[in-house]
Amino acid sequence: MVKWITIVLALLGVAIAAYAAITEGKGRPPAPPPAAPPSVNPFANGIAATGVIEPLSRVIPVGTPEPGLVTAVLVSVGQNVTIGQPLLQLDDRLLKSELTRLQAQRAVVAARGARLDAFPRAESLPPLQAALLRAQVQLADAQDRLNDLTKATDGGVPQTEIGRQRFAVQAAQAELARAQAELDLTNAGTWREELKVSTAELAQADAEIDALRQRLDRLTVRAPIAGTILKRNVEPGQYATSVPTGPSNLASTALLVLADISTLRVRARIDEEDAPLLRDNAKAAARVRGIAAETIPLTWRWIEPLAEAKSTLTGATTERIDTRVVEVLFDLASPAKTRLISGQVVDVFVEVNPDQAPPPAPAP
Repeated sequence: MVKWITIVLALLGVAIAAYAAITEGKGRPPAPPPAAPPSVNPFANGIAATGVIEPLSRVIPVGTPEPGLVTAVLVSVGQNVTIGQPLLQLDDRLLKSELTRLQAQRAVVAARGARLDAFPRAESLPPLQAALLRAQVQLADAQDRLNDLTKATDGGVPQTEIGRQRFAVQAAQAELARAQAELDLTNAGTWREELKVSTAELAQADAEIDALRQRLDRLTVRAPIAGTILKRNVEPGQYATSVPTGPSNLASTALLVLADISTLRVRARIDEEDAPLLRDNAKAAARVRGIAAETIPLTWRWIEPLAEAKSTLTGATTERIDTRVVEVLFDLASPAKTRLISGQVVDVFVEVNPDQAPPPAPAP
């Protein structure tokens, strides 16, 4: 009995398995079509790479020359700017107060120099002329007394008295020389070397003011090129610290991102294993990803002779990251029908020599 039950169960299992095999796939919904057609290499012999749309000027992260409080942002996203146009303003109140102090200090130096240039005053000459006249009179009086004493020697005038009078004459002569020298010094005006010192002090004050004005001008961040504002990550009241140092944090940490997007290019990153297959002026094409897929002819510009670590990733699960790439720059041979945006990823295909074409992948 047990034997027959086992046989029946075995036959029942075989029947169920056959039924499952026959009905497999029936009643299931059909697989949906792909969201976008896959990229196909347009060249019979070619290599594929990842490319990034970039502007003519490259993307420029705009920063500040020194940390400071942002008091005004003068541009918005999408705005076209000219070279030298103010973009944002840092707090300049402290430097403006220092400029006021230096300007006042310069006024003092200039006034001191003007005083030296105006020397001597007309009012300072009469006292000196009077002192000179007085010294002349005193000398004449002393000389007359000496003459009188010398003539009266027969009358018994002591020689010591005559000697004293000679000394008095010499003192009057010295006083006359001093008065004459003071008058000549005043009439000569300011010493030339003092004027040189005054001029140097004024030049120093001007240089300090000019240096401070340049620091003030640096606090107004201006556009280094004519272009379009692509990104704005700053608002008034924010404290600006530093400029981003790498492309990975460019858009998120730069205060402003500026570029000349009037002309777009494609920067292709060729795997180092495919780099030996490249030849100058090779034909190339770029394919825009997505629903509005479009293939755009490219014109070879140049190859940058420096292999770098792969830094731009597409997010594909099959993408290798432990490799190095060689960058090749292309121009768009014709305008694209779809809208291209700086930083957009495209598929790039480059034609290679048939004799150097990579072998086809082995069949599974």
